[in-house]
Parts: sequence; C-alpha cells; structure tokens
Amino acid sequence: MSRLITVTTPENIVVTYQAAGIASRFIATVIDLFLQLLLIIFFSSFMNVVGAAGLGLGDFASALGIVLVWATMFGYALIFEAFWSGRTPGKKIMGLRVLRDGGYPLNFLASAVRNLLRIVDFGLIPLTAMPLALFGLPGLISIFFSPTYKRIGDYLAGTIVVLEENSSPLGKPALSVLTPQSAYYLPFLRNTDRVTPEEYAAVRRFVARRRELELIVQASLGERLARPLMEKLEIEAPVQVQLQYADFLEALERRYAEENRLY
Repeated sequence: MSRLITVTTPENIVVTYQAAGIASRFIATVIDLFLQLLLIIFFSSFMNVVGAAGLGLGDFASALGIVLVWATMFGYALIFEAFWSGRTPGKKIMGLRVLRDGGYPLNFLASAVRNLLRIVDFGLIPLTAMPLALFGLPGLISIFFSPTYKRIGDYLAGTIVVLEENSSPLGKPALSVLTPQSAYYLPFLRNTDRVTPEEYAAVRRFVARRRELELIVQASLGERLARPLMEKLEIEAPVQVQLQYADFLEALERRYAEENRLY
C-alpha cells in the first residue's frame, strides 16, 4: 500500500509522490542482496584463482579480496544511488527511487548517511565478539509506523523512497494512480482525437521522465508542451501555478492511452 506525499516548494510549486510500501521495498532489497552475493562470490573466486596461480600474489589477492567484499557489502547501494539518480538495480526493477525530502534529487551525502545507517536498521548490536543481529527489525518497525514508510536511515538522511511514474516490476508501462492534481484535469479534457501519435509520444516521454527533472524544469517544459495542445484541443482549464501544466499533461496522457487502448 502506498501513501501520497504532497510537497509545496518556496516557489509555490505543488508536486505529489507516492511513498513506496513495505512489500515493494522488501522485494527490491532481496534483489539487491542477491546481486551483492553474486558479486562477492565472483570476487572471492577470482582472488582465490589469482592466489593459487603461483605468482607470489597470495597475500595481495587475499587483501584485495577482503577489500572488494567489504566494498560490495557497504558500497553497492551507495554507489548506485548516488550516481544512478537514487536507484539500485533492485529499485529500478521494482520502479522505486530515493529522493531527498521536498522532492529534491538524492545527493552523495544523503545517500552515504542512509546507507551507513543500514547497520542500525538491520539491528546489529555489538554486545559481544559475535554481534547480536535483529535481522532488520528496527528498520521494519520504523517503516511500519512511519506515515511515509521511512526507515531510521531515511529519517536521519532526510530521504524518502517513492514509486516512479509509469513503472512496474517488469519495467513495462503500467497504469498508476493519478495524483489528485492530475486527476483534477480529467473532466476538462476534450477533442483528444486531435492529438497526433507524435504529440502523444512527446507527452508520454515527458510524463515518464517528469520525476527525474528539477521542479523548475518540470514546470517550464510542461508549459511549453501543454499550451499548444490546450489551444489545439480547445481546452480552457484553470492553471494557477506553472507546474499544473505538467499535471495537465499527465491527465492527457492517461486519457489518450485509455481511449486508444495503449495499456
């Protein structure tokens, strides 16, 4: 189950996201853990082969293997999230993305904080030589009671995991719940048969990439696309802030796709 998050920026731009629920985040984590395990097995096997090759590199191979294993365990999510717009392979498959609070793109510092605190979320307690592991219970409790499904690392890093628009576990276009801001424009839509396939393709590309853009870019680009279409379709819909042009385009994309059975 997902919950809507509505953000109003200082520029009076309103944007709405869907917080990713426990199930989708759990599956994404399992996928990432499986990929990490494959990388660890690969690095360990490769270093063992190098060490057994009789080249005098046994100690070096062992040390490098340990470094690579630890880097995979603790750097996998950090590197992917910081340099892949808040996504890991698991999140990409499940249609998830990490943003900073307020809808801003994830930066390296926020990604570092949320991923270093995975130890806390996982519940590793160094009471003895063998740390006590609570197997993710602290993070699960935090997500369960959080109104926006935040784990402890998300709270301290100021981040949120959201569902990306038009994403599905298989990476194919899927019907998503229209935000209230976009659904508001559905009754105003008319003459959608006048939209050409080329125009629809441009609208769909914008809608699919909208959440990857800065809010100012969303607003300005949305207006450039929406104004000519509103005139062509003879649509007079109230637009009070610039970002609402992007909301209008989402409604238009949905109506056109439904009428032409593109989903």
